[in-house]
Amino acid sequence: MKKNRKERQKSTFWKDFKAFISRGNILDLAVGVVIGAAFTAIVNSLVNDIIKPLIATLLNGDFSELVVVLRPEVINPETNEILKEAITLNYGNLLMAILTFLIDALVIFTALRIVRGARKRLQEAGEELKEKLQKVRELENKEENLQEVIADIKEENENVSDAVTQQNTIESLLTEIRDLLQKDSGKSSSENTNEGEENKKDQG
Repeated sequence: MKKNRKERQKSTFWKDFKAFISRGNILDLAVGVVIGAAFTAIVNSLVNDIIKPLIATLLNGDFSELVVVLRPEVINPETNEILKEAITLNYGNLLMAILTFLIDALVIFTALRIVRGARKRLQEAGEELKEKLQKVRELENKEENLQEVIADIKEENENVSDAVTQQNTIESLLTEIRDLLQKDSGKSSSENTNEGEENKKDQG
């Protein structure tokens, strides 16, 4: 029983640990830390290797030399030992820290602006593609409707042509019947006239 409990605890521990590692927030945080460290290295190199030398050439000195002495150091003239250290306001270091902060903020701001612009362009491109696809689908639906209308028109034309052919056949049959009736009426009238003449001859 104890072994089963230990195995269960181990299995749940490793499962929880895997779930903890595979969380999206932790991965995003790790990526942010790595990118932040890379940005920090870039900014430090920019400040220390480019901006500081330029400022040093302009000021004929380094930022660390910009100080305000509140109390000078006290030196023993005989032994040249420092009895009391000087108290200074190192505002040059403060200016350099502020400058580093501003450069960090500027770099992050430009990076975020580029990313937002890229996202906005991607969203606009996606919306344009959606609109184009909707237009294409509408055109396809219109073409399908047109094809259905054309098919209906063809069926109606076929029905009309069938009706016309039927009407023509009926008319031809009626003309034939009329001709036959006319022939029959002509024969009957001629026979009647012949019979009348024969009757007159018999009476005479």
